[in-house]
Amino acid sequence: MPLIAARHAHTPQRDADLTATLSRWYAANASIRRLLAIEDAAAVKVFVVLEPSSDGDDALPVWLANARTWERNLASLIAREVRLELFEAVGPAAPIIVPDTFIAHLHWRDVWDSPQ
Repeated sequence: MPLIAARHAHTPQRDADLTATLSRWYAANASIRRLLAIEDAAAVKVFVVLEPSSDGDDALPVWLANARTWERNLASLIAREVRLELFEAVGPAAPIIVPDTFIAHLHWRDVWDSPQ
């Protein structure tokens, strides 16, 4: 286990690079409304909320068509195993974020998320 921790040790530069890479990937994928990334020793977990389809609120067809490609693309960009998950819940069902594993929360496309 210490080898895994040392191999993926958090440093300010590594964390900034990872966040920047995720930001570029998010910007390049317009169908993703929101992205939340956390990291553990095994993988980077990326939760995404998708834009609803133009003919309704169902994002599942977009997810089914792109999930594997997105996951492989992210893994190649960050050189880590990636677990990509479709995330639709808010509030109590939101993933629990442990402060030292939080990487990024990107949501500038989310028109319903207005600053207060």
